[in-house]
Amino acid sequence: MNCILEIQNLEKIYPNGTHALKGVSFSVHQGEFLVIIGLSGSGKSTLLRCINRLIEPTAGKIIYNEMDVTHIKGKELRNYRKRIGMIFQHFNLIKRRSVLDNVLAGNLGSIAVWKSILGKFPVSTRNEALKNLEIVGIETKANHRADALSGGQQQRVAIARSLMQRPEILLADEPVASLDPATSHSVMQYLGRINKELGTTVVCNLHFLSLVRQYATSVIALKAGEIVFEGMPTEIDEEWFKKIYGEDAVEVEIR
Repeated sequence: MNCILEIQNLEKIYPNGTHALKGVSFSVHQGEFLVIIGLSGSGKSTLLRCINRLIEPTAGKIIYNEMDVTHIKGKELRNYRKRIGMIFQHFNLIKRRSVLDNVLAGNLGSIAVWKSILGKFPVSTRNEALKNLEIVGIETKANHRADALSGGQQQRVAIARSLMQRPEILLADEPVASLDPATSHSVMQYLGRINKELGTTVVCNLHFLSLVRQYATSVIALKAGEIVFEGMPTEIDEEWFKKIYGEDAVEVEIR
């Protein structure tokens, strides 16, 4: 498999002195479903935001398809972000707009601003949006207001929106943290389908090991900003669980 993303000695120190990432290095290969685990505050979200260049790394390098994107700006940065989809914990939908309008918003980087304001999307773009809603099993809700949907349905709209970029890499920051167990599996199944059927590389932050074991092809564990484990989901036994989460931690399983 080709290496699509390489993180080299990544550091992030926030203005308040918090050292969120400490020399993090790893590679992501095309078609992987990489899951990053760790306690809250371990650096997971900071890592994804550095990869997507939502925040500026303090040191180290981010190499995407053999190109250093660590400090790119302007048009280069916009072009890079078009290839990197992002799904957040809290959906970030425009609640008063329709589901279809929210998905079409994922195409804004490829259309003139005045056309998007007037809703003048080409028929081909609207068809693509409907196709992406079909991929996540929610095409029948296209004309519903986004705030009329359940949490799980809203997250699936957010996934469909990210697919409008036709991303090579899909970053998912705790995509099921706000959802109940049954809905969590539903959302993860669609991410798994996108990974397998579309060949999209997925990098996903998760808490629950039961989901990690079911969906991940590889795992990285962060603790206090450092990688403490890198390997296969099946390698995380009780001993590793205690090292990652602490001696008093108890594993909660999502069925």
